[in-house]
Amino acid sequence: MKRPLTPQEKKALSLENDRRNVVAESQWGGRDAIAKRKQWVNQSHRKAVHQELSALSGGLPADPEAVESAVAATKRHNWRKQPDVPLKEALLLRRSIKPEGSDNEP
Repeated sequence: MKRPLTPQEKKALSLENDRRNVVAESQWGGRDAIAKRKQWVNQSHRKAVHQELSALSGGLPADPEAVESAVAATKRHNWRKQPDVPLKEALLLRRSIKPEGSDNEP
């Protein structure tokens, strides 16, 4: 049976396991921004495919292989969420950015 953890050990584990988003967006807006970026990637790809199909379908019936190759050639925008940083690193980063003498002194 494992021994109980001391409060200091619990705190150290918490700092390692908890993650924070340190990208430019706010910590609350990140959820919305991530969803919107994923939506943008999919919508822009669908739009590009639709434009290819409408250009090929002019007045003449198009060759199915040409249509398939044109659709496959459309590039999808590449976007991936950057991984979150452990809380310990996020706090160190925040401390290094914080200017000196800004401790809410009147």
